[in-house]
Amino acid sequence: MASASDVRSILSLPAVSSPAAGPSQPKNQVAVSNRKPEGISRELYSLIGPSAPTLLAQLAQPRLKQKPNLGGGGKVKWEWRLFKNGARSDSLKLGHWVKATDNPDADYKFAKYNAQPTVYEWSQDEYSRHLEDSEWTKEETEYLFKLAQEYDIRWHIINDRYEYPSGPKREIEDLKDRYYSVCRKLIRNRTWAGDEFSKSQLLLSFQYDKEREILRKKYVASLANRTPEQIQEEEALYIEIKRLDQNERQFKRDRENLLRTIAGVDSGLPDIIEDDASLIIADPKKKKLKGIDLDIPQTPVLTAPVMRRPPALNKNAVYDTTHCIIRNDPPSTTPATKVAHTPAYFRSVRISYPKAGIADKVNALLAEVGVTNSRLVMPTHANCQRLESVTDAATNLIELKRVLDKVNLDIEVLKNRLQLREDGGDSASVADATEMDDRGDTAEPEGENGRSQSVLSARSTRSRKHTRRSMSISSVDTTVATSSRPSTKRQKRM
Repeated sequence: MASASDVRSILSLPAVSSPAAGPSQPKNQVAVSNRKPEGISRELYSLIGPSAPTLLAQLAQPRLKQKPNLGGGGKVKWEWRLFKNGARSDSLKLGHWVKATDNPDADYKFAKYNAQPTVYEWSQDEYSRHLEDSEWTKEETEYLFKLAQEYDIRWHIINDRYEYPSGPKREIEDLKDRYYSVCRKLIRNRTWAGDEFSKSQLLLSFQYDKEREILRKKYVASLANRTPEQIQEEEALYIEIKRLDQNERQFKRDRENLLRTIAGVDSGLPDIIEDDASLIIADPKKKKLKGIDLDIPQTPVLTAPVMRRPPALNKNAVYDTTHCIIRNDPPSTTPATKVAHTPAYFRSVRISYPKAGIADKVNALLAEVGVTNSRLVMPTHANCQRLESVTDAATNLIELKRVLDKVNLDIEVLKNRLQLREDGGDSASVADATEMDDRGDTAEPEGENGRSQSVLSARSTRSRKHTRRSMSISSVDTTVATSSRPSTKRQKRM
């Protein structure tokens, strides 16, 4: 059985102290107990005590976001002040509540919104040349512009205040048309200090179509004067049109799906054309909706699709030339089981370029004549053909130059060989020259640099040949002289 102290501890009651009563003892102080936090039961708090801050933080209720302090903190003092509007021409003073910290000498902050329209004036010469109108006099035009300036071009107020003596009755469309037409004429005929764009923008701001405005107001009036029966009829027609449109789209999708399933279009069968005559429409039915006859869309009955080949293309040369049509026949190497189809491509992509070995020389040659094959400004069929012909001609010229250099080298070598034979050189020198000639034949110079190297090699070969020839002649003479001396000595001994 629980004791009294356990019961007091469970009930969160202070412990009872029993000191001896006496006049000299101080007054008993009330024991301060820790309050149970919200969100936790009393029994649980009695078991864990106040020594579980992490659990307390988890069970604590979340705090809401504090409201922003828009006042800046502290109290704001307001006071009643008199002010003067700078946009007014009179000396009227009004009062309003403002903060005590505001500058009393500051201008009225709403005076900047008082935008005054531009006032156009004209001379007698300008009016007689540009502004004359059979239905308007100069005095009535000046009266109109005066009212427009006075009432800040608020046309309904101007129309209400417009009372020109001895003048015809004017509608608001007449007043607008006269005012904007005069402004446009003055802007067009006067000297403009700015650019043309700002002038055109200003002219657009004064644009006004009188006939269109009258027609628009008639349409608005007829729309506003509709009876409830007419409104109901229009709503029913609109709903029925939407339903018919939706049904038509659904029928078209179903028809396409059926044709693809029956005819095997999805299987890749060629030359299948849908025939509109394959639809057999049933007898039309009528449905009345509030006294209106409406056609109900019929359910299409599908028959077998018609298999027919597409019509042959018109390959008339005159027709193609007139309509700038270039036809490319399919290649003969295409297998018969596949449909010959050439995808669309840019014509400039199919331009042929020279081989990589001579591409730099061809480009340099084309650059000398002012032609570039990197990009065509207008890659038409004729321009692409001309560029290909010029590129082919440049390529042939480079190839011809290479052949010409080789032939010139061969001619030079043969001339040297013939000269050596005519000079009566020995067989060794001739063999050496022949070997050098054979080496020269294997060389194939390219371009101007190769040709210059071949000429230099030919000259050096010629000089070496002459040196060898002199050496061979001197050696022959020495041999003859040596062979003749012993014979002389032998003769003397005998």
